Amino acid sequence: MVLIMVLAIAITFSESPTVEAKHQHKYGRGIAASARNKGRKPIGATMTCDKSSKVCRLKGSPGRNCCRKRCVDLRTNKLNCGRCGKSCQYSEICCNGYCVNPMFDRRHCGGCFKKCKKGRSCAYGMCG
Repeated sequence: MVLIMVLAIAITFSESPTVEAKHQHKYGRGIAASARNKGRKPIGATMTCDKSSKVCRLKGSPGRNCCRKRCVDLRTNKLNCGRCGKSCQYSEICCNGYCVNPMFDRRHCGGCFKKCKKGRSCAYGMCG
């Protein structure tokens, strides 16, 4: 809603506004939006998800959840796995919000949801 209002003001006061959006990397840096007027100072400001959680739902956002002013996907983010601030160990990855070790987990052998067949074990990321 705030983004729409900022854009409406920019269109009203300028002939040709330029709208820029920066979508950052997978660990969820905030999404910045600005509008420029011809010969005037920029209207708008950096929008972070702590001010408006709807920012994380924009197209191109790294995730739908807000953790420490950053948009993240709690299903896949290793630093926020399942909930904000829950980090996986060095050898683990985040699969659907759970920290798993793909080197030895039969349900996630070598990667998320790569399940070993019945009776087989997972060793070093390979079913055997």
